[in-house]
Amino acid sequence: MSILPTRNYSEQATVNILLELKKGGNKALGEFIWQYQERFYCVAFVATLDHEVASQLAIAAFQNVCAAIRPMSPKQLTGHGWEWLSDFIVDAIAQYHEQHTPAPGGNPQTDPTADGSANMDWETTVILGTQRVKRCINTLAHEQKQAFVLRHQLGLSFNQVVAVLNQNPDNVMAFLHRGRVQVVKCLGRG
Repeated sequence: MSILPTRNYSEQATVNILLELKKGGNKALGEFIWQYQERFYCVAFVATLDHEVASQLAIAAFQNVCAAIRPMSPKQLTGHGWEWLSDFIVDAIAQYHEQHTPAPGGNPQTDPTADGSANMDWETTVILGTQRVKRCINTLAHEQKQAFVLRHQLGLSFNQVVAVLNQNPDNVMAFLHRGRVQVVKCLGRG
């Protein structure tokens, strides 16, 4: 028996809250916002590094979720709740980047084939303990830490990380690979 709830349990809880939210319950709305406000805000803050803008983007994402959920059928809500929800905050951030940030350059700053980051793999372990893992993550360079947190702690897809960071995909791939390598090295040193 596992100590932590499984991913399916968490996803089912999200789907249940979304179904209640669809019915229009204020309690469900409160539970939904309570469960996801920190996650939406974190993603927005990593993208903008501005508290006010991150708050506004999170609010806009919540409004868009509420507007999108009403016309949906309950069958459409089954499955992976965070995967569906994360698109709303990523879309809000992408619109922000379009209006306020220059588009990423066409040429990557790094060559992922030269450093091996094109062949990414990742093995996680719970035995090492969260404090040690957090310490290792905090030693990463800023860009690596942003990509790592968005991908592995906040559960965004690779394409969503690219959109949130407003970076070239090859750069994000390199940031993720190098961040993973640094974390593994740090964990190996103890």
